[in-house]
Amino acid sequence: MFRIDNKGQSSAEIILIVGGLLVIILFVASYITNITNTTQESFKTLITQERDFLINKI
Repeated sequence: MFRIDNKGQSSAEIILIVGGLLVIILFVASYITNITNTTQESFKTLITQERDFLINKI
């Protein structure tokens, strides 16, 4: 009687999977960026402290 067309369904599933992967990638990139910024600030503070220490020692 009725034939079901699955071509559109498979395309929609692929689009949902790709969209989900993009969301996961964006969350991971945000997390890595946050870690990088925190590390950069820590190194900046450490270098400033050591520079001031060496200048005061001289």
